[in-house]
Amino acid sequence: MSEQIVDLRSIWAILRRHTRTLAVAAVAGGLAGAALLETMPPEYTSSTMVLFAPVPAGTTAPVTAHAIDTQVQLARSDTVLGRAGRTLDPPLDADEVADRIAVLSPTEQVLTITARGATAGEAERLATAVARADIDYLQEAASGLSSDERAAMAKRKATLTDTLDAVKSELATTSDRLRSEVPSSPAAKADAATLSQLTARQADIVLEVDALNKQLVSQSASSQPGVGPSLVGPASRAHTLPAVVRGGMFVGLGAASGLGIAAGFVVLRGRREKALRSRDQIADSIGIPVVSSVQSRVPRSVAGWVTLLRSYAPSSTDAWALHQLLQRFTPDGGTGVQSTTGRRGRTQQESSRRSSQLLVLTLDGDQAGLCIGPQLASFAAASGRRTRLVTTSQRQESTNFLLAACSRIGSHQQPRPGLVVDARAEAAGEGDLVVHCVTVSRQQPGSHLVRPDDAVTLLAVSAGGATAEELARVALAADEAGVPLQGIVVANPDALDRTTGRLPAERAVLAPLPSLMTGAEPGEPGVGNAFGRKR
Repeated sequence: MSEQIVDLRSIWAILRRHTRTLAVAAVAGGLAGAALLETMPPEYTSSTMVLFAPVPAGTTAPVTAHAIDTQVQLARSDTVLGRAGRTLDPPLDADEVADRIAVLSPTEQVLTITARGATAGEAERLATAVARADIDYLQEAASGLSSDERAAMAKRKATLTDTLDAVKSELATTSDRLRSEVPSSPAAKADAATLSQLTARQADIVLEVDALNKQLVSQSASSQPGVGPSLVGPASRAHTLPAVVRGGMFVGLGAASGLGIAAGFVVLRGRREKALRSRDQIADSIGIPVVSSVQSRVPRSVAGWVTLLRSYAPSSTDAWALHQLLQRFTPDGGTGVQSTTGRRGRTQQESSRRSSQLLVLTLDGDQAGLCIGPQLASFAAASGRRTRLVTTSQRQESTNFLLAACSRIGSHQQPRPGLVVDARAEAAGEGDLVVHCVTVSRQQPGSHLVRPDDAVTLLAVSAGGATAEELARVALAADEAGVPLQGIVVANPDALDRTTGRLPAERAVLAPLPSLMTGAEPGEPGVGNAFGRKR
């Protein structure tokens, strides 16, 4: 579980570092969704229902006559959908109909057929056509006659009906003519014989039509009351989503898609990134502890650097971090006043071992790390300590603005009381704090590396500003130049980084935990620490 929490934190940290990229991807996805909306006309939907009445008691129909799951599959079959498509204008094939309809069974006796169309009329006609095709198919399947046989019988019935109408007409004509003739005349006798033949023919036709009707009814599932499927009214009035809802859906889905794709790409790229971001990773890479973490304010111009030197005012957290740095690495604890006894009982002899010169190394291109030295010098001057800022660079382009700002101020001016910017450390007076800002190359950090006497060397690096290999080169170059690194200052640490940057040996000393068995507090007799050893 802890590994999963760490993994989720790392993913969240990667995403937080690329919020602008994710925002741009979300906006681009939303715009793509809006463009897609313009190319897709609104879609209308209409529904109709097919009712399967329960089987009445005492009938011979099987109990599974309308198993609803079976009816859903039949309604979705190519046979039914193809028949429905042929009745439309223009006709559609079974696959096109299947793409536009949905068949559901809300109850055991009802099928709901929902159809989609580009217009309201198209959706309503498609829903009705599928429902009628399903009913016709079920009736034919329940009958013993094939569709061709039923069609032939229907055609025969229509022919007989036409013949019956003709016979009836002839009977009426003969009857009218017979009433106007003399009963004993030859014409009357002939019409009477014709009338008898027509009457017999009419009776035969009626009997034959009745026989056809009985045969059709006997072969139909609807011959048993309450068993056959039926259409529940006309199709519902077609409707579509409001334009605002459709627009929100398309834009939202587009934004979510763009955000998801960008997030996946960012996480994948971040996992492959070699730059070190957590304090523990930076400390472990070269075996030197992180002594402080400070937020860095990166100027973008010469005027910005001048403003930083003149009026740098850190937050309370950063001020405390810089104050601790001065206390730890300067003989007088950053106050400018020598004392006989330092913090934690240090004598003046121990404090004198501390140099009043700080060498702050930064890597080329790490602008956030480059700001640490000037910020420290400006803070020390604001705290009442006479400070001299010495800038040295191996002709790195990333330091041009800082060097130009220092050149503009000059050694004869003070950007703020107590602060002098100069390229020479020899001019420093007794008790002055000299902060050397040295920017080194990532590939050859040892070339032209300055070597101040009795200087405490700190490495200023931003979170994600260097790889382990680059830090190792700097550490090796500093050691060979006689100014070994004594601490690391991390600029702009990740907000989700909960590590301290202490060395592994220090991190291994865990605080004792309460006993889960006894509930005793740490420090009580017989209570073990995190490793199970008794105190």
